[in-house]
Amino acid sequence: MTNDETAHDPAKAPGREVPLASSAESQAPPGREDESPEVPRSPTVIESWPGWPGMRVSLGVLALVAGGAALTAGKTLLMPIVLAILLTLLLTPAVSFTDRLRLPRWLGSLIVVAVVLAALLAAVTQLSAPAQRWLNPMSPEWRKLEVRIREARKPLEQIQGAQERMADMAEGSSDGKARPKPREIVVERSDIFKTIGETKTLLAGVLSTIVLLYFLLASGDMFLRKLIRVLPRLTDKKTAVGIARTIQIEIGRYFLTIAAINLGLGVVTAGVMALLGMPSAVFWGALVAGLNFIPYAGPGVSLLLLTAGAFVSMDNWAAILAVPLSFFALVLIEGQLIQPMLVGRRLQLNVVVTFLAVLLWGWLWGLGGIVVAIPILVVLKICADHIAALSTFGEFISRD
Repeated sequence: MTNDETAHDPAKAPGREVPLASSAESQAPPGREDESPEVPRSPTVIESWPGWPGMRVSLGVLALVAGGAALTAGKTLLMPIVLAILLTLLLTPAVSFTDRLRLPRWLGSLIVVAVVLAALLAAVTQLSAPAQRWLNPMSPEWRKLEVRIREARKPLEQIQGAQERMADMAEGSSDGKARPKPREIVVERSDIFKTIGETKTLLAGVLSTIVLLYFLLASGDMFLRKLIRVLPRLTDKKTAVGIARTIQIEIGRYFLTIAAINLGLGVVTAGVMALLGMPSAVFWGALVAGLNFIPYAGPGVSLLLLTAGAFVSMDNWAAILAVPLSFFALVLIEGQLIQPMLVGRRLQLNVVVTFLAVLLWGWLWGLGGIVVAIPILVVLKICADHIAALSTFGEFISRD
């Protein structure tokens, strides 16, 4: 190649690099050299989508349904855990008292659990005979109640029988004789294997609750210490410690207050029943104290049982009516005066939300769910009062 050819061809000149034309430029049709090739547009992110709010609502509904199904399916597993946690919050002050006596944590927890179990066992032993007398449908008292109810229903049964005879005569044969009604015989079979299975499940749940309660009491602040280690900043560590201590103190104080109120109501009820001449007054007081832990339904069941007991034991209507009226007055004073004064307005809950929570947990977990519904709601209320992210939820479930 000569020097003239190199001068006319820059691409072949030594030491010079000329960018090669792209395939799009090389294949561009003649007459459009001045136009730049079309560059493909990169995909853009859609900032707002009209269907997104609806999808969020749908996902929320699906999450609620899935959560309810999980709670229902895990009732046997979750119920002992929830009860153990609530009992731990209730018994932590007692274990702290044993710490002041220089006892090891494991020994103090063991003593507290043993004392509670011994007290419950003694109460069950002392109240088993009255409970068998008043709560067993096959007892003589229940038979007396059936006789009294049958006597009270006699006038209504006579009127109903006369109406049925008139209807039979109207629909009878031509000779005026009433047609006999066919009788149905229902035979009930008790499945002993189902009863044994339910008993084993109950015993397993009670044993699991006791063992987990002891471990939680003996562990002390182990989970709080682990949480502090995980948090990176010193400010977060201090905040976590303050929130945990406040929640533990307030929840323990709340449960102790409720337990003291229910115990006092039981003692006063036993005294009033003894003055009115009700038999087994101590049993009725213990029954009222235990049922009062069940919101709404507990006082109603106590009132119904006391009325039935008075209907069987008393002879005149004045004495019979004195029993339910006295108990209703005690419940009214306890619910409207004593509990708001001792518990305080800060932890009082919205009545509608409370009732809905009782219905929800009762539907999910039965009687056990009704028992733990209010404590769980109180725990959520206290957490919402101390965590800024849950302030909206706390305002929604608060009374004021």
